[in-house]
Amino acid sequence: MDSPDAGTDDVLELYAEDPVVHSSRAGVVRGREEIRQFYEDNAEFFTGGAHHMEAFHQDGNVVVCEGYLDGETAVGRSADGVPLCDVMEFNDDDEIVAFRAYLDYRGYVDEVPEDVPNVRAEATSEDA
Repeated sequence: MDSPDAGTDDVLELYAEDPVVHSSRAGVVRGREEIRQFYEDNAEFFTGGAHHMEAFHQDGNVVVCEGYLDGETAVGRSADGVPLCDVMEFNDDDEIVAFRAYLDYRGYVDEVPEDVPNVRAEATSEDA
């Protein structure tokens, strides 16, 4: 899955019939067609991006991959060296049944606009 030449169809071949993807950006994505859309949306969001996996850990049918992402978002924000961690659960046929993607968004979202409300502060002041 870490090949720069792999297309969406190549990636989908790695998944079982009824897989699920958990993404902090997209939420829970179920089934091959929704996962196809998830990967296509990611390709539009991260332009020219590349995953670099550096460490792999296995325990039974679960594999954890650690690495980083290089590239740029569709709005031109640099995403070089953004830490990531993927957790994959496999079935007995070595197909992915669950995929969890963890991305350190602070790696490329380094500024929060001043007009973003502090929801916790507002909730606390309303309770007082």
